[in-house]
Amino acid sequence: MKYRLLNIFYNRDAEIKFLRGMVEEEQVMKPGAKKEYRTWLRKQMATFRDFVHDQELERRRKKRNLVQRPYIETLRVFDELMEKITSFEKHVQKRLRMIKRKWELFTAFYFVKGAPATNNGVENYYSTSLKTHRKKQLRTDRGLDDLIKLSAMKRAGLLGKGKKSLLEAFLMFIPFLDSG
Repeated sequence: MKYRLLNIFYNRDAEIKFLRGMVEEEQVMKPGAKKEYRTWLRKQMATFRDFVHDQELERRRKKRNLVQRPYIETLRVFDELMEKITSFEKHVQKRLRMIKRKWELFTAFYFVKGAPATNNGVENYYSTSLKTHRKKQLRTDRGLDDLIKLSAMKRAGLLGKGKKSLLEAFLMFIPFLDSG
């Protein structure tokens, strides 16, 4: 199911075809002994991971990314999943409904020339330039908006220098400090 969801925006047909072949074999293995089934399942999972890894290495060698689906095909794949939504588990249904609610946000890059399909550039900038406690503030939409506004105010020079701290104000009342 995971690969069917990943298949919406990127072409994951090879992985799905590989998994469908394993499903047919699983129907034969499942009614048997549990220990044999688990051993078989672990072996098949390792085989699948190797398959996916080999595909990724091949793409890297050729300096290519995953093939991105055109908008019309993306819409078709998503509509097919939405037609079968009642046959999926609850968490999958919830994820599909969330994608449907935010469809405009997920597909906006199709309509802006030169726009990246991911926000990795923004994420990489903020993940390397901020400390951990500051990153946690970005988890909400409001936190990110506040950070962007604050950055703009700093660049515009609207924020002045800080005032004296309480300790500096207190030290003004002590006339002579013994340095020794």
